[in-house]
Amino acid sequence: MNVELRHLRVVVLVAEAGSVGRAARWLKVSQPSLTAQLKRIEAAFGGELFERSRTGVTPTALGRYAVDRARAILVDVDHLSATVSAMTAVESSAVRLGGFPTAPMSGIASRLRDHGEIEQVSIEVEWSTSVLLQQLESGRLDFALLREFPGFELRLPSGVESTTVVESESAYVVMSADHPLAVASRHRGEIDLAALRDEEWIGEPPDDSGFHVLFRAACEEAGFHPKVEHHSVDTSVLMGFVTSGQGVALVSPTSYRMLSTDVTTRTLTGDPIHRRLLLAWSTESPRAQMAPDVHEMAAAAYEQAFTEHARRDQHQRMHVA
Repeated sequence: MNVELRHLRVVVLVAEAGSVGRAARWLKVSQPSLTAQLKRIEAAFGGELFERSRTGVTPTALGRYAVDRARAILVDVDHLSATVSAMTAVESSAVRLGGFPTAPMSGIASRLRDHGEIEQVSIEVEWSTSVLLQQLESGRLDFALLREFPGFELRLPSGVESTTVVESESAYVVMSADHPLAVASRHRGEIDLAALRDEEWIGEPPDDSGFHVLFRAACEEAGFHPKVEHHSVDTSVLMGFVTSGQGVALVSPTSYRMLSTDVTTRTLTGDPIHRRLLLAWSTESPRAQMAPDVHEMAAAAYEQAFTEHARRDQHQRMHVA
């Protein structure tokens, strides 16, 4: 088997994920399938690239060399692709926008389309902040909306700049509307994290943002270890779990579109979990000069999403009362 670019991307992704299972979830393939593919790749390289253990995988000496060279090759290839894409983007007046799944991407995209110079907007949704930064650095994206948690400040690569869109966005607890804790706290509008000690939680799989570390630390500060039994990148699965009363989850206030009338949200007393929201862009992008305009669009989209969430939440409390 000849080594191809897609094989190099697999090697780099497995190294960054730290486990074949996590890399398989990111690639949306089965773990046995990725394991078999990785063995074929290692055979093509002529030796093991990773040492396996119960906690995951770590690169061997050959693996470290392969990963380093693969990254360098992929950067060159991505740069070539980005240069061609950038030339096409200028001709077609396209803007390439990336962001994490719960960001109000559609609100920003609609504002970009209303901009007189923009004919097309392409959107890339990605959980991993490091992947979004790599796409900015390589030129595959013009702009990206990023999350930054306290203690996990982002290190921007060369050629990427950022500005703050929202200084502090709090995490909300979402639970079924008839949950006893939801009923008891409907007038306060907030709930103590310690009151959720007996709940089961569902959330997205652990990523590189630092959220999961901060969440567990906040729970331990509140006197308990959270029971995170379920993970899903599909928001409909998350909402189905919460709606059926099987547990609770943390969401952002801009996630109101995925909330049904069967669930409600509460802020956490003391705001123990929050994040900063950034707009980042490639300084080499042909659209870099639009950064101030895109920043205003992002701020307006977040403000609209937050206002609609607050209006919906107030309506629901009046209905329950």
